[in-house]
Amino acid sequence: MTTNFKNLSKYEDEMWLCARCGDCSLADKTVASNRDVYLPCAIKNVLGFEAYAARGRIMIMNDLLNERIPLSNDIADWAYTCTTCKSCMETCTATADGVNLPDMMEALRRDLVQNEFVMPKHQVIEDSINEMGNPYKEPSGKRLEVFGNREWPEKAPVIYYVGCTSSYREQEIARTTVELFDKLGIDYTILPDEQCCGSVLLRLGRTKSFERITKRNLEQMKATGAQTIVTACAGCYRTWKIDVPNEGYKYDFRILHVTEFIDKLITEGKVAFASPKPLKVTYHDPCHLGRHAEVYEAPRRVIESVENVKLVEMETNKRYAHCCGSGGGVKGSFGELANDVAGNRIREAEETEAEVLVTACPFCHRGLVDGAKHIESDLPVLDLPEFLLPFAKEAKKRKVADENPLKKQFMEYLRGHPKIFDGLKQGATIDYDLEGDRFHVFVTGKSQIDVNPVRAENP
Repeated sequence: MTTNFKNLSKYEDEMWLCARCGDCSLADKTVASNRDVYLPCAIKNVLGFEAYAARGRIMIMNDLLNERIPLSNDIADWAYTCTTCKSCMETCTATADGVNLPDMMEALRRDLVQNEFVMPKHQVIEDSINEMGNPYKEPSGKRLEVFGNREWPEKAPVIYYVGCTSSYREQEIARTTVELFDKLGIDYTILPDEQCCGSVLLRLGRTKSFERITKRNLEQMKATGAQTIVTACAGCYRTWKIDVPNEGYKYDFRILHVTEFIDKLITEGKVAFASPKPLKVTYHDPCHLGRHAEVYEAPRRVIESVENVKLVEMETNKRYAHCCGSGGGVKGSFGELANDVAGNRIREAEETEAEVLVTACPFCHRGLVDGAKHIESDLPVLDLPEFLLPFAKEAKKRKVADENPLKKQFMEYLRGHPKIFDGLKQGATIDYDLEGDRFHVFVTGKSQIDVNPVRAENP
C-alpha cells in the first residue's frame, strides 16, 4: 500500500528550519537568557529518549516523508505520545514563533487515520462522540443530570458551555460553576443538546466527525440569541476560539474562558472574593488556555483579587509552564505516561509550599489529581470555580463614574452622539474595554464583529 502524507508534506520545508540545537528538550536558565525555562518537554523528561522531544520527532517525520523509514504501528503509537502542548515552540529560537511541531504532529495523525493506521481505543472515542455526543460512552440524556431537574431558558445573553469532562467526569466543576454564576446573578443558559466540542477529534486526527457536531452546536447556540459563550474547559475554549474558525466556521459570539469572564466582572466591580484566613496558592497554566490561546494574566488577576490569598509561582510558569500530561490524546492513549508527567508537575507545585494548586481546566484538574495520587501527594487540586465559590461575596456597589473617570467620559459621549447607534441590527450589543487612554469599542451584531480603537479623550 502506498503511503500518502498529504497533510504532513505541507510542513516539509518548515522541518528543515529546525537547527537541531536541542533547546526543545535540554534548555534551562543557564542557556535561555531571561526565560524561566527548565527542560521544556514534559514527555521527554519522563521517557528520556531523543525521539520524544521536538528535535527527534522532526527527524523521524522527515525520514517518513523521504521514505527512509516505513509507516508502522510502532510509529503510530509514537505519534500519540506528544501532548501538542507547544512548550517546544516557546523555547525554539530557530524562527520568530518557533518550529511548529504541534501542527506537524496533528498533520501526521490525520495521515495515520487516512492510511488506516488506527488505534482501536481512538475508534471507540470517535464512535462514542458520533452516537452519544461525548467521548466517555455516556448516554446523551445524562449530560444535564448533574444539574438535577433544573429547566434552562431558551433565550439568554450568555451560554455556559459545560463540556464533556465536566458533564460526566469532573461534575463538581460543573456544579460549582453553575452555583457561582447563580450567586453572581449571571443571566445565562445551557444548551439542551450540547455536543462534544470536538477537541479530542482534532487532536487524534479524526476530522470527519468534527463537522457534524460543530454544526449541531452552532445551531443551538444561535437559537438562544446569546452574544457570549463562556466555558470553564481550556480544551473547549481553544476549540471554539481558535480551531472552529480555522476549520472554516463563522459565528458572531464572543468566546470567553471563565477566567476572562470573572476577571471582567471583577474589573467592573460586580463581584468580589475574600478568604477568611491567609492562603498560599499556586497556579497551573493549562496548555490550551496558555500557550495556545495566550491567556495568562486573567486567571492570575482573579486569584490575586481574593482577599487574604497570596499567589506563588512554580519554577516553570506562564508560557514556559510544564504540561500536565493529559492533552493531545496522551491520557486516553497512555494513561501511565500521563500520570508520570502529572506527578512531576505536582512535585513542582509542592516546591512552592503552596497550600492549594489551582488550575483552569477540568481535564488538567483530572490529570493533576491522578498525578497527586500517583506520587502519594496530599496537595489539594482545585479548578478555579471550585476555588472561588466559597469566597464569593457581594461586591460594593459603585457608580460607573466613581470606578473610572474614562468610563464616565465614554458614557457621556454615547449619550451626546446617538447616531453611533444608527445601523445597528436587531440583537446587536455595544461593549468596550479600556486599555490605557484608549477605548476599544465592540459592536457585536448578528453577522459581524466590528472593533474600533479610538482615543479616550475623543471617542
